[in-house]
Amino acid sequence: MKTKQILIGSLIIVCIAIITTAFTNNNNYTKGANNHTIKIQNSAFVPASLTINKGSSVTWTNDDNTVHTVTAADGSFTSGDIVVGTSYTRTFTTAGTINYYDAHNNNMKGVLVVSDSTRKKSN
Repeated sequence: MKTKQILIGSLIIVCIAIITTAFTNNNNYTKGANNHTIKIQNSAFVPASLTINKGSSVTWTNDDNTVHTVTAADGSFTSGDIVVGTSYTRTFTTAGTINYYDAHNNNMKGVLVVSDSTRKKSN
């Protein structure tokens, strides 16, 4: 009887471990929508290039000492002025590559790649 109880207890522990692993070990997939931050500092976008999944949001935070904008080169969006210490957030729902710049400083440029895949299996 005692051996049967030990076996059943062990089986329950193994089942719990398998179920827990199945629900928490999601390393073979990338997450879908996320929030990302790009800093504006020293007259640059940091990072200057970023790849995100479709449905993700990006927040540009002005940590510089002057007003900046985030303006899409194709004219699809503009942040307007982002004053020092404030930010601008946009959610991207269409896949593609977006080149952007600061309308106050055309030398400040960035690239945002929006991936169409929200759950991509890795090999």
